[in-house]
Amino acid sequence: MSKSRVVSAVDWLFVGHRAPAFMLALVLLYKALLIAILLVPPSSSGLGAFAEEFKIWCFGYDPSTGRMQSAYVVIMLAEPLVLGGAVLLLWGRGLLGTLRRTPRALLPSVSAALTTVVIASAAFGSLRTKATAGELPFPAEELRTTFAPPKLELESHDGKVVSLASLRGKVVLITGAYASCSAACPMIMAQTRRAMSALNPDERAQVVVLAVTLDPEHDDLARRAHIAKGLAMNTPQYNLLGGDPKEVNRVLDDLSIARQRNPETGVIDHVSVFVVVDKQGRLAYRFSLGERQEQWLTTALRMLSKE
Repeated sequence: MSKSRVVSAVDWLFVGHRAPAFMLALVLLYKALLIAILLVPPSSSGLGAFAEEFKIWCFGYDPSTGRMQSAYVVIMLAEPLVLGGAVLLLWGRGLLGTLRRTPRALLPSVSAALTTVVIASAAFGSLRTKATAGELPFPAEELRTTFAPPKLELESHDGKVVSLASLRGKVVLITGAYASCSAACPMIMAQTRRAMSALNPDERAQVVVLAVTLDPEHDDLARRAHIAKGLAMNTPQYNLLGGDPKEVNRVLDDLSIARQRNPETGVIDHVSVFVVVDKQGRLAYRFSLGERQEQWLTTALRMLSKE
């Protein structure tokens, strides 16, 4: 394509009403899609399954409680309004003039925006199907271990002492995170919630989550209680553990949860680990972050809950 044709094509798209009309239509259609998804009840198939999957990823939806993270909802709904406002601020007068003179001139832009939203929605809906089709079977026997876990007796975010010994007969999912972490820890907690949400109510009732702070010097009871409230993680099923720093660090070391504080930034570099203890109190599995690891973690929790 010659340079003049490229320039002409760019001028055709961006000079005049076409580009702003496309962007505004895209923003409005996306906004309508988000509202529709919020209103669609979840189900195991069809539109309900699509809506549930979207809400889990984008709204922090927890199928076990039916609750969504309000901050995620506000951000997702506010972003289109901000973008739409910017388009109107820059090109609103020209768009209004075109709408008054020749409203049909906006149809190609609106059609292109609608096509974009439909294609994007279809692509999102196919992600789960493709992931499931390519999923490797969980090598349960090959990965299973029977090591004795370390002694764990720490303070939960409600002020009560929680120990592994008192949880015998339950499947226990142990991980490490800390309150001021803004990188891996939110992903750790999100993977934990998704794995728990994938279980049915009977399976979920057999599992207890213990998140041991990686920053015991700063994550006191009040701070852990605040984080738990924000994440809607309630005892006795979810426990954000802390206590005496020496004892907390001993537990983390015994669980091989490696971590190191950067002396300049204060950020704690750490591994992302999920340790699963079976009902007999044995260390059964160890997983990390990632889509396949999350699938295996969910499968392990489901399997162990039925033992």
